[in-house]
Amino acid sequence: MSGPTDKSVALLLSQLSALQGNWLLVADENWYAANWSAVCSTRTDSRVIFSNRVDIAKAAESAGLNCTFNDFDFSSLSAKSFDGLLYRVSKERATNHHIINSAFRLLKPGAILLLGGEKNDGIKTYVKQAGKLFGNPVRADKQGGFYSATIQLQQREGDLLNDKQYAQLRPLQTDPNLPLHSKPGIFAWDKIDRGSEFLADYLPQFLASFQKTPQSVLDLGCGYGYLCYQAIQHGFKRLVATDNNAAALLAITENLKNMHGIQWDVIGADAGDQISAQFDTILCNPPFHSGFAVDSTLSVKFLSNTKRLLKPTGKALFVVNTFIPLEQKGMQYFDTIEVLANNGSFKLVALSH
Repeated sequence: MSGPTDKSVALLLSQLSALQGNWLLVADENWYAANWSAVCSTRTDSRVIFSNRVDIAKAAESAGLNCTFNDFDFSSLSAKSFDGLLYRVSKERATNHHIINSAFRLLKPGAILLLGGEKNDGIKTYVKQAGKLFGNPVRADKQGGFYSATIQLQQREGDLLNDKQYAQLRPLQTDPNLPLHSKPGIFAWDKIDRGSEFLADYLPQFLASFQKTPQSVLDLGCGYGYLCYQAIQHGFKRLVATDNNAAALLAITENLKNMHGIQWDVIGADAGDQISAQFDTILCNPPFHSGFAVDSTLSVKFLSNTKRLLKPTGKALFVVNTFIPLEQKGMQYFDTIEVLANNGSFKLVALSH
């Protein structure tokens, strides 16, 4: 993916060349523009990479690195086998706690946990927590608006951080009538996203606008599968769910196992880039923004792939925040663009050839 390298990732990688031994690099979405060639050139020592993102795992592998794509499942790795673990903290507390706990198991005595991040990420808190667990209280070093800390493992006894049983799928508690499972590591994993709910409520009206009843649907960026579940209620014969996130792929696969009367597939892909079939309709609640900064690179990926994957007579329905100019961005890809509804926070945009 093009775009600027995350500065906290760049700060950590700048220290990698001086680090000897067997290192584990844990890469989430913050590594979307990492310089993997620089990782290759750091040393002849072992660099093992785990990523929970399809695109990042592929980028690392393309650079000749050993990268495992999964939901940060380190069970295949032996305890006390690494000289260091490098991690740019994630957005979610449970994920960060899971990685720190994993480092506690995987690192050799005297080995190093190298953490980085921004103040708003809670990096100082995570450094403090890791220092307490490792028996080595340290403070994060500030470089501009970014922080990093080197924490040496000095003890083997301590209370692990609360990771909310990160690895476990569990029933969605928000609505007991929804037979869905979710887990930490998925966007809005413990609730129903308001944008997706807005789209689901409007779905009957959207489907009624088709001249011929649509038979196939693609959920582009499916998460744990809320929109998939809602779509199945409307008589589709075929459903494909896709996501870039390993945790989402685990959850949606589990949830679709219990959906009968429909042919379905789950495909790990970056905005649908690994899918070739075309669909009568596409539903999408895309990750177009971070805060109020619109990510134009993501917009291009989602819109261009939607154009490719939508049948000539098909229609796509996107839900986005009202401030995102999806109508303008979509003009170069679609002939017809219509805002179907707007609730003040989200808008529903229909796209067709």
